[in-house]
Amino acid sequence: MSIFEHSFDTLEGEALETVKGYFKACECHTATCTFLANYAWRDNYDLRYEEIGEFLCVSGRIKGDDEADPIMLLPMAKDGSWSDAAYRDVILEARRRYEAEGHRLHIVSMSAEEKDFLESIFPGQMEFHHDEDLDEYVYLKDKLITLSGRALHKKKNHMNYFLKTYDYTVKNITPDMTEEVMAFVTSHKIEKDADGEELESLHAEEDAIRRYLAHTEEEDVYSVAIYIGGELVAIALGERLNHNTAAEHFEKADDDYRGLYQVICSEFCKRLPEEIVYVNREEDMGLENLRKAKEALRPDHKEVKYGGCFFPVNEIE
Repeated sequence: MSIFEHSFDTLEGEALETVKGYFKACECHTATCTFLANYAWRDNYDLRYEEIGEFLCVSGRIKGDDEADPIMLLPMAKDGSWSDAAYRDVILEARRRYEAEGHRLHIVSMSAEEKDFLESIFPGQMEFHHDEDLDEYVYLKDKLITLSGRALHKKKNHMNYFLKTYDYTVKNITPDMTEEVMAFVTSHKIEKDADGEELESLHAEEDAIRRYLAHTEEEDVYSVAIYIGGELVAIALGERLNHNTAAEHFEKADDDYRGLYQVICSEFCKRLPEEIVYVNREEDMGLENLRKAKEALRPDHKEVKYGGCFFPVNEIE
């Protein structure tokens, strides 16, 4: 598929900084739409990009699956602004390219505001859909730090048990810790005794974490590690989404320590900038156990994500 000219696999130098600049100019609402989220997981998707006018367009589909339909992120403006006429032009150009390859243009991971914007500039021409499994859980940072309130009493008990029982140290993760962190991540994977499709997913996650670790010293990338007796027992990695929200992309902890998951989340949140009010802890992917765990932390709200396609021409009234 060559809808757009360049591959994320070859991003480096000036091109890398240009693409990062487009992502940074946008006020991301969803954890799937950051530069690092795409760059780190690029082995899973045939991610391609191209500058069209003053916009960056990014497309992708599952690697190795020629039957998979390609998708696209909403085009990103160089200055982060929205303009009806300019947006119409770039989206129509993307649509032309998709249809030339035999595909419908399918835009994904849109916020409600972005969906409404598209609906306003293409009235009656697009259909939109919502998959609840992809909605992202957003929490108040201060609540994750303290676990205060009756609803979080059990979680607070776990955290208090850890704090009273263990002497631990906390440090930010730096690139020189990469091999130590990866050894911990690998051991965590083995302990899960995964196989088949789950094991393949964990391998992909390992690769993504390694890529994140190369960026931990950047201003808007956040990380924390916990040690007990000099041994690494938990990590958390994330980044800024917008002016008041950060995402926590990865969280790993040794299950042998009661309360460690609560503490690593709390320590990650403590180290976020003061202006960060919310923490996005991503979706539950339709997994019941993950859904229960995320709901148990009492999210403040969910970031609802939409997808949208153009109706076939003969279906437009």
